[in-house]
Amino acid sequence: MSQKLLEVKNLKQHFKTGRRSVVKAVDGISFDIYKGETFGLVGESGCGKSTTGRTIIRLYEATDGDVIFNGINVHDKKSKSHLKEFNQKMQMIFQDPYASLNPRMTVLDIIAEGLDVHGLVKNEKERKKRVEDLLEQVGLNKEHANRYPHEFSGGQRQRIGIARALAVDPEFIIADEPISALDVSIQAQVVNLLKDLQEQYDLTYLFIAHDLSMVKYISDRIGVMYFGKLVELADSDELYKNPVHPYTKSLLSAIPLPDPDYERTRNRIVYDPNQHDTTEEPELREISPNHWVLCTTKEFEAYKQELK
Repeated sequence: MSQKLLEVKNLKQHFKTGRRSVVKAVDGISFDIYKGETFGLVGESGCGKSTTGRTIIRLYEATDGDVIFNGINVHDKKSKSHLKEFNQKMQMIFQDPYASLNPRMTVLDIIAEGLDVHGLVKNEKERKKRVEDLLEQVGLNKEHANRYPHEFSGGQRQRIGIARALAVDPEFIIADEPISALDVSIQAQVVNLLKDLQEQYDLTYLFIAHDLSMVKYISDRIGVMYFGKLVELADSDELYKNPVHPYTKSLLSAIPLPDPDYERTRNRIVYDPNQHDTTEEPELREISPNHWVLCTTKEFEAYKQELK
């Protein structure tokens, strides 16, 4: 395994919704992401996966815990120069390609915004050339630079968002459900583009999604979230072949396959959160090499027997 690029340690993100009520969107999760890999974070809507991504990149200040990027604690960095350097190295691709682009700006200015902020180009000619090159790298034409976002389809807008993220030459990109708002026919194209760009630029991804079939295709390792907790973490193939946590099994049982015979007999597993042992607080335990599950001691022994 290569070097750790990102370490998330006991990260918490709690939101006050009233005088006494608190929503624990992210409630003490820990994981590492290694340079050059794609780490998939999956779970149903509202489980805290997008909030995790936004807290890592400091769109939200963490309630508690540490985010260590390239050996430096992200949430300790306060000076403008430090934040500027961090913002260049870590970028985000947003879920909604319609809302994430300023409708009053041309594509040229949208993509070049990061170049301007970080002073990465010397003059207007270099700025335009850099944007045109980026457009072609994401599968668009350089002539698109002078158009406005409303002139593009959803898939094309997401490509513009990808070009904007790439413009500042980042090391790490958080892709927050980048394909969920797109047609199924376009989703595979965007995911393949992300894989090609990763190879070309030696990028590291945190890929957030709820579509497990697509996450398996792009991810090296996968973390499964449920109500703010990381319930299972393993290599992509291992997670699909040997799911251990009942919630993971429930998610996998919901994936449709293009096989009528299988679909007629498919056994959909319904997750019951009340089925767990309540005699102690569960913790993330390594059930087999690099395969971690949130469980109590009693559940740990039962899961190990099940794996055997």
